[in-house]
Amino acid sequence: MKHYTKKAIKSGISAGIGFGIVTAGIDLYDRDDFELWKFILKILLFTVFMGLYFNYSLKKQSDKKS
Repeated sequence: MKHYTKKAIKSGISAGIGFGIVTAGIDLYDRDDFELWKFILKILLFTVFMGLYFNYSLKKQSDKKS
């Protein structure tokens, strides 16, 4: 596994966790119903999309340096 792929996975996971914390905080602040399946689905989708984005951008940066 290349170095930028590992970094993209770590960045995607941390972005997903941060997104989940912020989303949960906003829902609790607005006194909305907390649905666990909706919360998990949002985190997983955001993590996957951000991981793909970070992988693409880091790969592009790595190719520019080479």
